[in-house]
Amino acid sequence: MMRSIHLKVILGMAIISGLGMSAHAGQPTAESVKALTKKVADWQIETFEDSGRYRALSSRKKMPEGKFPPKWHDLTWHMGALYAGMNEWRKVSGDPDVEAFLMMIGERNGWKLHHRPYHADDHTVGQFYLSLYEKKKDPAMLRPTQERFDWILAHPKTGSLEWSGYGKGRNKTDCHHRWGWCDALFMAPPVWARLAKVTGERKYLDFMDQEYHATYDLLWDKEDHLFWRDSSFFKKREANGRKIYWARGNGWVFGGLALMISDLPADWEGRPFYIELFKQMAESLKNCQREDGTWSMGLLGGVDAYPVKETSGTSFFTFGLAWGIHNGLLDRATYEPVLFRAWQALTECVTEEGMLGFVQPVGAAPGDSFADKTEVYGIGAFLAAGSEVYKLLGGNVPAIEKKTTAFTTFSKETGWCWYEDPRAIIHNGKLIIGGINGKNGDAKVGVYDLKADKPLGDAVLYPAFQRDDHNSPVFYVRPDGSLLTVYAKHGREKIHHYHISDPADYLKWGPRKAFHHVYEDKRGVTYMNLYTMKDEDKLYCFFRDGQHFNPAFITSTDDGETWGEYTHFITHDIGSRQRPYARYQQIDENTVGISFTDAHPRQYGNSLYYAEFRNGAFYRVDGTKIKELSEGPLVTVQAEKIYKGSEIKEWKGNTHSVSNSAWTVAIASDAAGHPHIGYSVYHTHTDHHYRIASWDGEKWNDRQIAFGGTCLYERESSYTGLFAFDPENPQQVYISTDVNPSTGKPTGGVHEIYTAEIGPDDDVSSIDWKQLTFDSEYKNIRPMVVAGEGYKVLMWLGGAPWRHFQDYETDALGLILERP
Repeated sequence: MMRSIHLKVILGMAIISGLGMSAHAGQPTAESVKALTKKVADWQIETFEDSGRYRALSSRKKMPEGKFPPKWHDLTWHMGALYAGMNEWRKVSGDPDVEAFLMMIGERNGWKLHHRPYHADDHTVGQFYLSLYEKKKDPAMLRPTQERFDWILAHPKTGSLEWSGYGKGRNKTDCHHRWGWCDALFMAPPVWARLAKVTGERKYLDFMDQEYHATYDLLWDKEDHLFWRDSSFFKKREANGRKIYWARGNGWVFGGLALMISDLPADWEGRPFYIELFKQMAESLKNCQREDGTWSMGLLGGVDAYPVKETSGTSFFTFGLAWGIHNGLLDRATYEPVLFRAWQALTECVTEEGMLGFVQPVGAAPGDSFADKTEVYGIGAFLAAGSEVYKLLGGNVPAIEKKTTAFTTFSKETGWCWYEDPRAIIHNGKLIIGGINGKNGDAKVGVYDLKADKPLGDAVLYPAFQRDDHNSPVFYVRPDGSLLTVYAKHGREKIHHYHISDPADYLKWGPRKAFHHVYEDKRGVTYMNLYTMKDEDKLYCFFRDGQHFNPAFITSTDDGETWGEYTHFITHDIGSRQRPYARYQQIDENTVGISFTDAHPRQYGNSLYYAEFRNGAFYRVDGTKIKELSEGPLVTVQAEKIYKGSEIKEWKGNTHSVSNSAWTVAIASDAAGHPHIGYSVYHTHTDHHYRIASWDGEKWNDRQIAFGGTCLYERESSYTGLFAFDPENPQQVYISTDVNPSTGKPTGGVHEIYTAEIGPDDDVSSIDWKQLTFDSEYKNIRPMVVAGEGYKVLMWLGGAPWRHFQDYETDALGLILERP
């Protein structure tokens, strides 16, 4: 009976080996690699619940006739290694059956780790949990792993890593509670690194690095550039006198590095250590590969000591080598021959049914392997290898699902800042956009016919006004249907410029008028904002003045024909000449909400404040009166503090921003009149956080919603791509970022637009961001949503370079989201 089984296995291997390599120069084809990897994955999924039947046992262990070992528990390291490889195949193949298999495992185990709190083996399944979390953003996939690791951080073990065995004295040292054996470097470190990536919390990365170095210091051989399995091997030798380096043990390390390095921050100071370690191991592995393409179970013991080949170590090495070549860490010409010999050897060990044979049974040292037996961890290693070889050969890997959408150009050659509003309105079926031409400085109005779905053209209000996007015109609809527009230079004049349009044609504007401020300071005004107070029968123009460098206003009682009543509106209490930045929102017909900072983030670690203004007085969001404006401007300290910044006052030059400094970005109110405040927080030039504070009628709910990525340019290191609320539904948010908005990991591209619906209990860990723009050549920045008359339009600046606020060529691009 046994003889016929072996005959079938050998014949099957001969048949299947033809799937693995092309006839040309021994190089496999992408198609053949994919076919074979799929065969192995399908076989494993089909036989999973009966996998004990195929388990390899050491020659020292015997099972009664007709009996088989039990299937491993779902959450053991054996299975964790299988899932890690299956997850790599999931990402490459896009096979829904593979994802369904992994989801089934996670769901039926509640996304929990195995039972031993410290043991690295029991953390292994966290690798695929966190990978699926990156895709699904389901907090249930993250929470148990994060809670376990937070507990470890609160109760760390610090004892010796010297090996104490598996017997009664196993707890004499902390070798099992820490990473005292080289296999552990596959089981746990990739989970810690990925948790750091998906949460953005550096503490997990720091712990991983600390513990990895402890294991490295003990078990890394600096002469042979390989790992001892554990400290008990230090004096052991092969029959040929060489040191004993277990192949699968080193495979665990090498495969673990290939899984982990991609999750390490690109600018992290610790990253080069892991890359250099990977390269050193690759060099040693290249030098000890056998002629048959595999590696001996004792890497330096040779074929004489290990005449039977083994596939789990070889699979891990194949995976790592393919990954290293594909990611540019290993020289292709040097390592491809090694890789393809290894892949050919593996193909010869796969049966016709799809089982990988010659997997060494569970052990902690070189041992046995059998052609007709396997183990799930060996198959996991093979799937990882096949996935990476397939990618290396140019296989068609499913990309992130992209919605191919033709964006509308609403206005050509325009730009805007975010401290003027409303910069765009919808009126009589037309989208009216205020902007500054980035090439010649024209102050202009763009008009787009939403019903006909076509641009009607531009009206130039003031030719060559000033090439500066802070000057964009803002609008107010007058009772007769005409439009008022107001604009000003960026602090260069003490003048408000304004026009009134034809009531029916918004490309026709009346003569330019001017309101002149009279004060001694040479600085001018900037940042126009138009809002009404019905009971006062007044139109307010909020702006920043030059004499105080603070928010102020003027008013009109004739819908913008004439202006007066200059009033100092908001000030600060931090000393010296500072400039609070304010965003305004029409809460109701008689109330304007204001979110504002202490100063510019280059000079102060801003906090963020909120107040409401109506009938000449300031109020808290709950209606509590703060003060009458007649008593003097509102001081920041008198308002509600929504977010506490670092509140450090410092100046280190134009390219510096103060750490933990807030800057107001957006503001909207919901159907109940509750405000939602959007703002950014500067941490470093490459790390800005987007946050929202929402009032629910009783309290503020303040949380991070996304990573804002890199500053737009160094001189304004707090400038981000910004974000916007849907004014009719502030839970719908649109952001611009050049990183993964959920993790902060660089995408390798420019700022793209994303959207998400954000509930009151959502934060960055639970929000499911949907990407709207893809593979853009130029930044997509400063989104805004305009709603009215049943229309809703999403716009942003893009389609051409935006270099800085006085040098840009952008268009207003976007989508018509809703029509009447």
